[in-house]
Amino acid sequence: MAAKLLLLLFFSFPFLLQFRFSAAQNPVRAAYWAADSQYPVSSIDSTLFTHLFCAFADLNTQTNRVTVASANQARFSSFTSTVQSKNPNVKTLLSIGGGSSPPAAFASMASQASSRKSFIDSSISLARSYNFHGLDLDWEYPSSQTEMTNFGSLLTEWRTALNNESTVTGKPKLLLSAALFRNSDYYSVLYPIAAIKNSLDWINVMAYDFYGPGWSNVTGRLYTILELKLAAIMGSDHGSNQGFRRTN
Repeated sequence: MAAKLLLLLFFSFPFLLQFRFSAAQNPVRAAYWAADSQYPVSSIDSTLFTHLFCAFADLNTQTNRVTVASANQARFSSFTSTVQSKNPNVKTLLSIGGGSSPPAAFASMASQASSRKSFIDSSISLARSYNFHGLDLDWEYPSSQTEMTNFGSLLTEWRTALNNESTVTGKPKLLLSAALFRNSDYYSVLYPIAAIKNSLDWINVMAYDFYGPGWSNVTGRLYTILELKLAAIMGSDHGSNQGFRRTN
C-alpha cells in the first residue's frame, strides 16, 4: 500500500480466525478511512471495495451517546455520497471508537442496560442522519470476563434494536460489524462467541501486531492471509466445529 494512501486496510472475512468458511458467503473487501489521515475522501478508489468504513465516531463519556466531532461532521455527512459517486454499490459503515479511544469508557457504557441503550439508540440515529448503511464497533479491548460478558450483551441488544428499527421504519436493516482481536480470546479472556456469531454480519480481524517491542524479543514478519486461514483451520478452539451465519 502506498504510504500516502493512509487507508487502514482490513481483510474482513466472516470469522476468519474463529470459524470455518462457508461457500455461500461473499467476501467483504473493505478499508477504513481515518479522518485524521487527511486523505481526501474523494481520492478513494471505491471501485476496489464492497464496503468502506468511516472512522471514527466518538463515545461521549457523560451521556454514553455516539457523537461526531465538529471538525469531522462535514466529511462524515458527505462520505457515502462521495464514495458512491465512483461506485454506487459500495456500502458504508460508521466506525465507533478506535485505538485512541479509552477502553474504560466503553467498559463503563456496556456495564449497564440503560447506558447501552443510550449508545445503541444514538448510533442508529447518527447512522441514519449521515446516510450510512451500517455501524462498526472498534473497542480495543474488553479485557476481563465481565467486560466480555457485557460486550456480548451490547451486541445482542444492538442487533435487536437494528431489527426493530428496520421493521418500524421500513428501511433496509443497518449492517453491524466489529473489529476484534486476532484470536477467539484476548490474552486468555474469551470473547462471547455466541453473541458475536448471532449479532454481527461479519468481523474485521485485527491481524497485525503479532510482534512488537513491547511484547516480543524477536523481530517477526507479517503474517500472510494464507497463514491466517491455516491458523483458523488448525489452531482455533472454535473453528473446526462451527460455521458463521447470523441467525436473525
